Amino acid sequence: MDEAVQLPPNLLMRFKKAAEAVEKATSVRVISHNDADGICSASIICSMLFRKCKQFQCSMVKGFDENFVRGSVEGHDLLIISDMGSNNLDVLESLGIAVVVLDHHKPERDSDRTVHCNPHIFGIDGATEGCASSLALLLAVTVSESNWDLSGASFGGIVGDRQHLRGMAGINAYLLQGASKRKMIEERPGQIITDGPLRDALYATTEPFIVGVSGDRQGVDRLLADARVLDNLPYDSLEEEEKVRLNSLIVLRLLEQGVGLANLEELLSNRYYSPDRKVYSKDVANAVNACGKSENQGVGLAMLMGDVKASERAWKLKDEFQKQLLANCIAVNDRGLLHAENFQYFVSPDIDVSSETCGTMMQWVGDQTKPTVSLAHKGGEVRISSRANRHIVDHLGIDLGAALKEATAKVGGSGGGHNIASGGRIPLGKEDAFLKELDRALGEQKREKTYAAK
Repeated sequence: MDEAVQLPPNLLMRFKKAAEAVEKATSVRVISHNDADGICSASIICSMLFRKCKQFQCSMVKGFDENFVRGSVEGHDLLIISDMGSNNLDVLESLGIAVVVLDHHKPERDSDRTVHCNPHIFGIDGATEGCASSLALLLAVTVSESNWDLSGASFGGIVGDRQHLRGMAGINAYLLQGASKRKMIEERPGQIITDGPLRDALYATTEPFIVGVSGDRQGVDRLLADARVLDNLPYDSLEEEEKVRLNSLIVLRLLEQGVGLANLEELLSNRYYSPDRKVYSKDVANAVNACGKSENQGVGLAMLMGDVKASERAWKLKDEFQKQLLANCIAVNDRGLLHAENFQYFVSPDIDVSSETCGTMMQWVGDQTKPTVSLAHKGGEVRISSRANRHIVDHLGIDLGAALKEATAKVGGSGGGHNIASGGRIPLGKEDAFLKELDRALGEQKREKTYAAK
């Protein structure tokens, strides 16, 4: 970076207050989300507390549960809640202990009765410029400069939250600057194909999902033959001419299946490498996400904190999860997406990978001008995931978090999240009513954007 990245002074002061709360505490309760960002942030917080010789207990959960939070803080004098909490401030303010909130979801208000660390309050976009792992690392390095070595976990969360796709900005850029200076993170050029033997990498790829290649051994062989690449070498070992031919064919395939240029640019976004861990942040994110999805979030936490056996288990879970995701993407693609006026949707055969499949369909298969929504049945409820892209958000005026919050509430459910990605749940049997309400809410957002532009 050519110029030093600066953060707002009032944001830094808020983190100093959070650091003071950590210093004063004797026993800390940590609660975080169980996705990649949440688990990475939890590992940073726990490592920081361990180094300060603080007693602590950590839980990684699916979402904010008032009864769980109230019951879990007994016997502790500080709660650090990460990747959630900004929209539950009334509850947190009433707990009777000190509370630090590290959340990047858009809040309804600020709080002077907690140490509320949310980037939106300081004019920084929590959807693209700072996630829970960013906030956790900023807190950790505020507590002690020695905690910059936790950058690998932070960038795993940043990449897991897909905040790297158009370059680092805001808090993320500040942390990249600091981590790069200390040689904790290396920024490297992106590449279309992941590392490993080409045939296996192309067969397993869901980012990008290449129709007729992903999950198709014969399709892989045809693609490599057309590119005149005969050896099953890792991508990095190919001759430059072979790379150009293969990349060109893949890009043509993706353009043919309707992928936009913006998504192709995101595919080549810079990668972030941890020299200490000798691993790319994307692989860390995928491994930790697989742990969370399989309800092995403790394995992910232990891996990030340096446990060798946990690391071995996490990488196995990552490979198993990728196979599961690939199978679900193929099934959904074969069935085709269903279309409402203002969005496209599908019913996910596999609930465990429904949100990731939703992202894959949005980015590589579906109509690039409509948000993608997945519905997955579990017990007596339906889990909802939704994804958009920057064009849909910036130019069409779509806010999926607001739309899902409204549409789920109308049918007796709950939901919300970011403008570009959100989720929720509704009662079983309310699917048609929900889809109608969501279509109406999204249509209103588009009309408001149109009127505002006139």
